[in-house]
Amino acid sequence: MYLNDARETMRPEPRLAPESVPANRRKNMHLARIPQISPLSLISLLYAMSMYAFYQQGFIGRATFLAVAVVVLCFVVMFYCAFRFGLNARFGDQSLMLPQILAALLIMLTVAYLEQATQMALVPFVLIAFSFGIFRLSTASLILLLFGCLGAYLGIIALHGRAEGYGIGFRAELMQWFVLALTLPGMILVGKQIQNLRQLLNATRYQLEHFEEKSVRDELTGLYNRRQLQTELDRAKLQIDTLSIPFSICLIDIDRFKEINDNSGHLAGDTILKEFSCVARDSIRDTDILGRYGGDEFMLILPNTVLKGAVMHAERLRVYAHFLDFQKILPQKHISLSIGVAQYRRGEKINDLISRADAALYQAKQLGRNRVEWADAT
Repeated sequence: MYLNDARETMRPEPRLAPESVPANRRKNMHLARIPQISPLSLISLLYAMSMYAFYQQGFIGRATFLAVAVVVLCFVVMFYCAFRFGLNARFGDQSLMLPQILAALLIMLTVAYLEQATQMALVPFVLIAFSFGIFRLSTASLILLLFGCLGAYLGIIALHGRAEGYGIGFRAELMQWFVLALTLPGMILVGKQIQNLRQLLNATRYQLEHFEEKSVRDELTGLYNRRQLQTELDRAKLQIDTLSIPFSICLIDIDRFKEINDNSGHLAGDTILKEFSCVARDSIRDTDILGRYGGDEFMLILPNTVLKGAVMHAERLRVYAHFLDFQKILPQKHISLSIGVAQYRRGEKINDLISRADAALYQAKQLGRNRVEWADAT
């Protein structure tokens, strides 16, 4: 039952380097940074539609409408290329939110200056533009944007003056500016309060997740603790009882760990536990579950794994642990593992499964340690 051949042939396998990630996956990760809806694209599309309505009603000429459409298209293509080819990565804010909003405001204010009748559409679209930046831009950027927009709009009104037949009327335009001057600060204030609440909720959620994580982790090794292992065992039992998905467990014991603590000190023992935990964690599959069962004992839960496969996993882990070098703290330089393996029998109690794995572990100890033994699956 002792896997001598496997022990001699198995060696630690190299982990995948970042460069080995498939190119298409890296491309998808990059494209995921692109906003799903570009603020400039949405605002410009809506604004172009409104300008078309102005054109159809005779408020603006054909040339003005076509010029607006061409400029909008140029800006949209420019920002699309910036995202598509990763140029946005050179900036602190990779969403390019401020440049997009500035471009949209520039288009709207220019059209409002050239075509007085379009000023009635300016206020709602300015509000839309600012709504995109409230949760992304800093307060200082929003204030500068606010004063810049209001100043430019007031300048347009002043340049047009009290001309006869002016747009919607000089006094009406001033009132519209006044309403915008009151609405924008209020909108920014409410938006920032909402943002603060979101940050508070995120911080609270992070703390809860942190506390929850600590409640299921062993403080020394960072592995699952015994309580969480029991939860995972119950979950695996439910899967096999309902879906017939097999699983096995390995009880792992570091040989002569008490002697190590007595001779080399508890700090040396803690170092061994942490180093072994790191190696064990790196040597198992993503679906496997590793935890500290107590003291120098660990448990490995292997979902969708029958006894033969579990024994192979255990032997690989035993060999990996043997390659750890502790020459600075141990006279013998290396540690060894005794491992007991058992496959869950459908319908049995979890405690019975653990007892069978523990009996196999005891047998490994009795047969000289540094070996893998297993309980009969039938």
